[in-house]
Amino acid sequence: MKLTCIKTDKKNKQHVSLVPFESFMERVQEDNYFEDVDALRTFVRYAESWSIFERMHRLPVIYPSAVMKTNKEGNLIAQQFNGLFTLTISPLKDEEEAEAVKRMTAILPSTMLSLLGSSGRSLKVIVRACRPDGSLPQTEEGMEAFCKQVYPILCGLYEPLVTMTQTADVLQVAPAIRGEGQPSWMTGFRMTADQHPYCNTEATPLLIPDGITMSEKGKVTLADTQENASETVIQNTKELISLMDQRYAFRMNMVMGYVEYRSKEKWHYGWRPVDERVQNGLAMEARLAGLNVWDKDITRYLRSNLVRAYNPVEEYLWGLYRKWDGHDYITDLAKRVPTKNPHWEEWFRIWFLGMVAQWLGKSRRYGNSIVPLLISKQGFNKSTFCKSLIPTDMQWGYNDSLVLSERKSVLQAMSQFLLINLDEFNQISPKIQEGFLKNLVQLASVKVKRPYGKHVEEFPRLASFIATANVTDILSDPTGSRRFIGIELTGPIDMSQPINYDQLYAQAVALIDQNEPYWMDEKQTLEVMESNRQFKLRSPEEMFFEECFRIPEHEGEGQYMTTAAIFAAVKKKGGSAIRTGNIRVFGQFLSNIDNIKRRRTHFGTEYLVIPYQKH
Repeated sequence: MKLTCIKTDKKNKQHVSLVPFESFMERVQEDNYFEDVDALRTFVRYAESWSIFERMHRLPVIYPSAVMKTNKEGNLIAQQFNGLFTLTISPLKDEEEAEAVKRMTAILPSTMLSLLGSSGRSLKVIVRACRPDGSLPQTEEGMEAFCKQVYPILCGLYEPLVTMTQTADVLQVAPAIRGEGQPSWMTGFRMTADQHPYCNTEATPLLIPDGITMSEKGKVTLADTQENASETVIQNTKELISLMDQRYAFRMNMVMGYVEYRSKEKWHYGWRPVDERVQNGLAMEARLAGLNVWDKDITRYLRSNLVRAYNPVEEYLWGLYRKWDGHDYITDLAKRVPTKNPHWEEWFRIWFLGMVAQWLGKSRRYGNSIVPLLISKQGFNKSTFCKSLIPTDMQWGYNDSLVLSERKSVLQAMSQFLLINLDEFNQISPKIQEGFLKNLVQLASVKVKRPYGKHVEEFPRLASFIATANVTDILSDPTGSRRFIGIELTGPIDMSQPINYDQLYAQAVALIDQNEPYWMDEKQTLEVMESNRQFKLRSPEEMFFEECFRIPEHEGEGQYMTTAAIFAAVKKKGGSAIRTGNIRVFGQFLSNIDNIKRRRTHFGTEYLVIPYQKH
């Protein structure tokens, strides 16, 4: 018997090969894939759910169900049905539980193979089944119909065995279908490693009579369980899950933190959030179907791990892995912004890669602390350009209406949105610029309490920042200016051509995978700070200082004066325009003046200046 093995190369091309069952078992028990499988199991144990395992492509997918090949169009087609059905049992807590479940599956004579999955969190069970006369369907239509008949029966047979293990009360048995939309006969799993699998090549096929239904299966497998009220609860729960599965598909949006649903009858409506109104409707449907369930049963089901986790960002970016055609789409996008700054394309590339790396969870210690600041008069398409950076299907992740004074909302937005536009940046007060915002852009994670949550939780930061302004004197914090990339536009941004989002983000994923830096080095940081001088917001103290003093070129010129003495001279010149309480801020201004000489005395720090002569 041969199994189908599908491996994806670095160019995302699929290679189909056939592997004899004996050779497959040798690979599972030897060290062929041990390093990659062990890395995956470590990753699953410690990584966040939104992260991507970058070596996944090294593990081919095994399809025991059928011998397959690709046709002229490159699509997979079945040549021969093997009569092997793959179940997945999950989530396993540890290896001890996996071995216990493995022993229980061995009780049934139809179990051909039971082995630990590549993630270490599931058991893959291969079962033999056929018609009473020993035959198997060989057309894809027949295979699909047979699988839809067999799998509910197998789940009903193996579920009681699973529940007999001491720690397996939350384990679920399901067909090992690889993804949404795939036919039922295409069940399989990633290549795995297990030094002690259960294997019975002489397994007796389970004989499936024609016409047996799921309800008949239920009567057979539950005939001995109707002894008390607790068994009635079990039956009601199974029927509820079956009803929900027949009518809807559910998924837990890990980014937004809520469950989404899609009607199987009205699939074109797309995915929508399960709000209170929808949940009440689900409860009413169950009651009208004759099920004795309550609202809390629906809530418990929707909030359980029976609903698959879904990360829209991860799914989109992972789908673009190794699909970049080699063209520089990021630079093309940067060139749409007309500016005289010679570094813009380089800086934009670093920021854009940092944004995507943030979504991928690449850095657990640092956030994307660079913020492009587009400066021009109104009507230059700045806000339109910022919004267009996010693909159309992910526009839910764009926010241009954040109120920075609402600290809790800001922190929550950083864990749920992809790009935050600080529109009208010139309206942000210097106090917020120098305090909250300066700290905000460098956070790697945020700690917030969800609505109705019981405690504060830590979430990874997703959002990067971009900003727009209509005036040039805008940056108030000299020490924080390195976090902003001030770019003055010389004309409107070109938005006449559509953006090839798939290739744009495929390039970003490829460059990050190639370890291209998505942070600025010291030289680039100094270039940014030098460029930002032209956008500095000058205080009255600074302006009057330049009217009172100049910086000597040689130490033999001028005189050393304390901060207080210099401030007094400036206040005398500026009068009521100078605020008395600003001497500390004024001292920071003095310390940041280029080429100013200073010395420490018992009076404090003194600066070398030349007072202008009074006329």
